[in-house]
Amino acid sequence: MQMEINKTIWIGLYAIVLLYILYKLFFKKNPYQEEYERTYNEILTSSKYKVKGQYDKEE
Repeated sequence: MQMEINKTIWIGLYAIVLLYILYKLFFKKNPYQEEYERTYNEILTSSKYKVKGQYDKEE
């Protein structure tokens, strides 16, 4: 009985790894998505696009 459980666990792990590899193969990021993420990140972190809020000190 112990061997059957152990065998089932290994088969499950192999299935998970196989599904992960297939996912990475077929669902790669396209270049447009990378450009979008880069632009979005720049807008979020850049002081150029910063909006003055209630708690920001005026300079």
